[in-house]
Amino acid sequence: MNIEDIVKSIVREILPLLNKKILIFISGGKVNSEILLKALCDFSTVEYSIVMSQEAKLIIDRELLEELNGNIIESTEKIDDCIKNSEFVLIPILTRNTLSKVALGIEDNIVTTGIARSIMLNKEIIAVRDSYDPKNSINISEGFSSNSAYNSMLLEYEKKLESFGVKFIDSKEFKRTIQHKFFNSVPRSSIKEKEDIPAKDTTNKARVEFNSSILTVKDINQILNDGVITLRKNTIITPLAKDYIYNNKIKVEFC
Repeated sequence: MNIEDIVKSIVREILPLLNKKILIFISGGKVNSEILLKALCDFSTVEYSIVMSQEAKLIIDRELLEELNGNIIESTEKIDDCIKNSEFVLIPILTRNTLSKVALGIEDNIVTTGIARSIMLNKEIIAVRDSYDPKNSINISEGFSSNSAYNSMLLEYEKKLESFGVKFIDSKEFKRTIQHKFFNSVPRSSIKEKEDIPAKDTTNKARVEFNSSILTVKDINQILNDGVITLRKNTIITPLAKDYIYNNKIKVEFC
């Protein structure tokens, strides 16, 4: 199965939707962007708003965009309404260039401006880190992770966006994360996949409340000190985070 078939299969599974609105930012990255858009074309019931940089407009096939039948946003004046009316903002490919500019507050094109406004409007944003991530195997194999100081800079920019509320996931978490996001289907007991494994005794441990809508392994590593994590009812727990919670017998409560 080639990459296009794989992505199409994933999208078929995660987007059996009616009248859902999604705002997508595209800032370059030819192959993955086109594959994702082509897969999304199979789902005519989803209403897409698409914001593209000038570079992306040169790369993405115009016929593909027409087939997707998305609402192409050409001016910053229309972005605010799209942000407010969308279920959430999706950045499937976040380049080093766009990551850096947004982290530094630079709004020099429609994509960076749109992402900045999404942040300022406190909209939920899900971004896939693979494109810029120095720890990504493709970036490593191509030699783009050879400079440790530059890598540190990129990761600091990632932390800055996280502090703004942007939630980062890896591509391998994309399927389950978006699926739960659309169907709002994370029950209170969703992480108790094996009932015979007891939780750790945390009676005298520190209680940690987590208020974001998506819990990743990185979040657990940052906030947990062998205590109890309290999540909101509809918090999405990524597959890797579920595994970490289960393997470490961490107690999770829902409020």
